[in-house]
Order: sequence, then C-alpha cells, then structure tokens
Amino acid sequence: MADLTKEQMVEFITREVMKMLGMDEEEPEDKSCCPDALVIGEADKLPPAVRRQYQLKSLDTYKGDITPYEKIFITGITRMELADIALGRDSDAAACAVIEGLLHGTEIFLYDVALTHRKHAGRGSRAFYQLLEGYVRTLQSYGIKLVQGTTVIDKYEKHAAPGADLPSGVITEALARKLVETGEGDIAVRKGTVITPSAKDIFLHAGRNLVFV
Repeated sequence: MADLTKEQMVEFITREVMKMLGMDEEEPEDKSCCPDALVIGEADKLPPAVRRQYQLKSLDTYKGDITPYEKIFITGITRMELADIALGRDSDAAACAVIEGLLHGTEIFLYDVALTHRKHAGRGSRAFYQLLEGYVRTLQSYGIKLVQGTTVIDKYEKHAAPGADLPSGVITEALARKLVETGEGDIAVRKGTVITPSAKDIFLHAGRNLVFV
C-alpha cells in the first residue's frame, strides 16, 4: 500500500470498518415497498441499516392512528415526554404515539442519544438523575427496547475481542462522565485500573458500580 496521509488512512479504515459491519450500502432511492416506521426525533440519528429498511415518517404524519407504522424509533424526547410516557399521560403527540404503540403492541426502540439527561450524570442532583433513570427503566419494563451506541465505532467495538474495549489505566473525572453516559447498570473496567477520587464521586452520584474484570 502506498504511503497515505493521516486523513487518507482514517478514511480508508472507516470504509473498511463500515464494509465489515455491512454499513457501506447506500440508502435506496425507492423504498415504496418498505414498511412505514414512525420516528420521534431526528431520522438522521438512526443507523444506516434502519434507514434502508423502512420508510421513515416524522411525527407530523401521526394523526392518532398508530396502526400504519410497523415500528416506532425514538431519537429525541424531552424530559416531560419521558415522564409522561412512564406515567401513561398522553400529553402531546410524541407521548400519545408511544402510548398508543404500547397498547397496540407496536415494537418501540428508544435510542440512548435521546436521553440527554445522561450528559449531566454526576454533576447535579443525584436524586433527580435517578428519578429520570427510573422513568427509563419503567419504559423498558413496558417492553420498549433501549438501544445503546449507534455510531460506527460503537458497533465496531461490539465485534472486538472480549474485553478489548474495557477501560484501563487511569480513569479521570472526564472519562468517568463519558462512562456513565453509556447506559445504566454496572461498569466493567480492567483489573488494576486506577480510579481518581473525583471519578469515584462521579460514579457515586450517578449510582453506578464498578466491576473489575
């Protein structure tokens, strides 16, 4: 292989990763034979594979009847909508669509990019953060599927060797904030990893336990 610049190398590796994951196919222009799916939020935040398989309809197309949609994808949701859905309150179009989907048995996917409160994990009120996470768990108990990681790198890491992407070395406050934003439950790190005091505070306030493997 000829000498490549750093930018060319990054582009080459990205293309190869996308090929390996089957993400290099372009979205077809004609999707008239594809089923409809309702998107609450931005469709561009969905993985390419999803965008290829469905005719993605915005929330504006929802008129109270959820039956035309085979699936519901959520990439954007307000804290009020999160709470209202968990409590069964159809306060606006988004909450109404999800609640009707639950009653109808429509498959619903909630992408973690929609949970913007996770960006503030470990910074503010721990009790309030846990309240919001409780609503997320309630939605999961209803059968809504939480999808974590939608980028090429996130998907590539799932194909890596077990433990290859586990944090190691020194976990600082900044890294701790990123880790608590990745989802919920225990966080696995390599044995021997050093956790700084400020990072420990982040995990504590976020209610996340560390598991050394």
